[in-house]
This record gives sequence, structure tokens and C-alpha cells, in this order.
Amino acid sequence: MRLRRALFLAALAAPALGVRHPAPAASGYAALAGADDTLRVRLAGSRAATSRGRAALGAMVMGYLSPRGLPPLHGVMLVTDTGLVFRSTNGRYVAVLPVVGPVRQSARGRWRASAVTLAYVDEGLGRPSYLFRVDGGVFETDAPGPLAEVAGHPAWLDSLGSREWRREHVLVDEPAARGLVATIANGSYADSLYAIFGRPARPAGLVGERGRAAGRLGEYIATRDSLALDPARMAGVAQLRHTLAHELAHRWQARSGAQLALLWQGVAPIRDPKRYGYGHPREHQAEAAAFAVHFLLATAATPDASTQAATLDHYELMVPGTRTMARYFTLQPIFRHHPLRAMLTRGRAGPHERGRPAVR
Repeated sequence: MRLRRALFLAALAAPALGVRHPAPAASGYAALAGADDTLRVRLAGSRAATSRGRAALGAMVMGYLSPRGLPPLHGVMLVTDTGLVFRSTNGRYVAVLPVVGPVRQSARGRWRASAVTLAYVDEGLGRPSYLFRVDGGVFETDAPGPLAEVAGHPAWLDSLGSREWRREHVLVDEPAARGLVATIANGSYADSLYAIFGRPARPAGLVGERGRAAGRLGEYIATRDSLALDPARMAGVAQLRHTLAHELAHRWQARSGAQLALLWQGVAPIRDPKRYGYGHPREHQAEAAAFAVHFLLATAATPDASTQAATLDHYELMVPGTRTMARYFTLQPIFRHHPLRAMLTRGRAGPHERGRPAVR
């Protein structure tokens, strides 16, 4: 209770203090679909605005936010009349997401887009997990509370102030992109990835015109053993790091296909049709590998293995196969001292993989 109250006060203070981190954009390897792609619309004023439902304002919901397809962050979502304020538990990430779109005019009349929609309910963790689409991302919680009402676009939402959709700022401009790629490709984070996936034979470069035309933010070309990134169309360092991990995972695929096929036996497909990798096993595998690397690096100094085991369940819920990849990676020399190594390699079966053999 004390933690929830502290998170609530911090979320309230963040907008007033101007603490606002840009939310990561698309998931690293393909450009973000149009803003209306995940939005539901309805005619504004089709129902009289009421104040009864406004009790939802000021409520907070604990859960996991996957911003623009990136790995999930645990934190609290605060419902306000100007947006949804999310603050991660560790305080390092704060975002303000729209709660309802601006009023638009059409031949059918005035309408507003729903900025919060219920995507589906998943029972994989042994209890209902509600996954909501929020501003191009996904918020998962087992206690949706007021978000369930907001997702239904109640009449009182139409009485809230109108606000234009927020535009993301790119990480760097094009002239600086090549220098940033060289910096990250020669940094300590990349060294950790090379220890897992190997280092490409050629220096990292920029995505070419054909790749950009195809909407790619990163590419791995197996025939040349070369990697390319496009930070000039990314919105944050988290997206750049995730893209690098995803593309290097493709390098591992190209060299260890038989090994990966063995590891992948029994992994369920991605359920969310808007999650990158849905319906594409190779992209799914690379995404699970990138999620696993993120989890292992984020928990490298954790003192509480049981809590982090629960966190891994939420990674697995969004991208099945993440746990399988994490188990395998902890067997590599770079993670030999990881605090979760023993727990992961003992073969603890999560809710998604009961009955599967332990990875040895």
C-alpha cells in the first residue's frame, strides 16, 4: 500500500515538474504503423456526457507497459482528464499518453478516436490478464479497474478537453546518424550482444534507400554478414538498443538454425496480431531473443530472484519464447555470474510451458 501511494504521488508530481521522457517508438526493425491503426472511433455527442463515470479520474492501475512494442516496464498508470500518466516502478521512465483523441469533423458528424481499447484477455498466467492498446503500445494488468470503463469510451470522455496526438521526436537527425551507429556498435552494450550472437564481419552502417522504403529501422544481411540501423527514424535510445539486439539475433539464426529449431520446440505463437513477429516465426524468434537479453541485463544486479521470475512471466506473456531464450543465454559465459542463472537453468516451468523439458 505504501508503494502504491508513493507511486501515485510521484505520478502526480511528474507532469507538474516537467519530467517527461519521450516514449520509445516502433519496435526497432519496422516503421510504426499509422497512428489510427490501433484506434477505435465513435461519433462525439452521440450520447449525452455524464459525470457519473468521472470517478475513474484520479484512479491508478498497476501493471506492465510495453511502449511501442518494446519490453515491458512495471509501474503505475494514473487516469487523469488530460491523459494517462505512466511511471515505472524504478522512476526512470515517465510518459503521458492520450486518454481520448481530438474532436474531428466528417461527413457523418463530429467524432473522437478512442485512445484506450481492450485488445484481448489472456489466461496464460493462471488468472485473467487484460491487455489494453494505449498510444501505439500495450498495457497489461490483472486488475484493470477504471481502464475497463475508459476502454468502452463512456459518454463522459467526450466532455474532456481536446488534444492533438503527440508527435515523437527522432533520436538524431540524419547527419548525426552514422556517428551514433558507430558509437553504439563499439560500446559496452554491443560488446555484451557480440558475446551472445557474435560480431558481424563488417562495421555497422545505415539502412539504405530500399530498406527505408520497406519501412525497416534495422537490417541484417546474412550474405555480407553486415548490420545496418536507422536511428534518424527512432525515438529513443531504448529503441536503438532493442533494434541492435533484434538484428544481431538474426545473425545467430543464420549460423545456428538447427540449434535454434531445437530450442524453439513447443513455443506458442505470438497472440497479439499487432505485436512485431506475429505470424512470422523468424521475426518472433529474434524478438524473443531481444526481449530475453533485455530481461537478463535489466536483472543482472537483482537481489530478489522470486520477484524477477514473476516479471519474466510478463515478458513471456507478450512474446512467448522469451523464457526459453533467457534460459539458454544464461548458459553462456557472459552470464555465468547472473543472479538468476540457477533459477532459470533448474527448469522452472512458467504458466506458458508446463511439461516442457528443462534446457540443459
